[in-house]
Amino acid sequence: MGTENSYIALEGESSLQLRADKNTANRFVAFLDIMGFKDRVARNSHAKLLTQLTDFNKDIAGYIGKYQQAEIQLAQFSDSIVLFSNDTTPKSLKTIAEVARGIMQTAIMQQIPLKGAIAQGQITCDTSKQLFFGQALIDAYLLEENIFYYGILAHHTAETSIMRLGNTSLFKDIKAPLKSGKISHYELSWYVDDPLSDKNGLFDEVCNALKNIRQTVSDAPRKYIDNTMEVIMEYYIKNK
Repeated sequence: MGTENSYIALEGESSLQLRADKNTANRFVAFLDIMGFKDRVARNSHAKLLTQLTDFNKDIAGYIGKYQQAEIQLAQFSDSIVLFSNDTTPKSLKTIAEVARGIMQTAIMQQIPLKGAIAQGQITCDTSKQLFFGQALIDAYLLEENIFYYGILAHHTAETSIMRLGNTSLFKDIKAPLKSGKISHYELSWYVDDPLSDKNGLFDEVCNALKNIRQTVSDAPRKYIDNTMEVIMEYYIKNK
């Protein structure tokens, strides 16, 4: 009985410490993965790859810099880009979505294929110690692994927050191409900036970028491009 009470006391102390830890909070997380990174390293010179990734990182920093007041945090691990919000307010969701959309657009235009996922939950995010962990990060990673096109999907943990945003061009409920088949998920519409702006301009840029990426791959990897074009075409056909 004494041991059990001690365990409960320790568990309570642990919970209090977690709540007091300013680095631990309910957050949105966007996990983005650069596809074909190993092949890219093998096929390109180190100098060329360094230049390309350095330019890409500058663009990412630019997007983050626009939202400094919203305190979006960034972590990068080799071929992975991870964004963390500081809370789960609608403003933070819009901000992390807009930053992820900008990164996705830039990556595709630079012929760097990306896919990713957004989840929500308790995460410890300590950039000074490079310490990042939490179930939401795992949820985003596992969903990203199953995505079968160049896109960013929402994990079910973030769906309620997305629905509360109301009518927005940021997210759409689609039949998303996954490795397990086409399954309904909310998608971050990265190929759309503003429904009131010139759609054809961005559409043409995205299509040309995907054609350029197509020239660099064969066999199964091309299915990602086919699936991406199907999703984009369906959006533009529905919104003519």
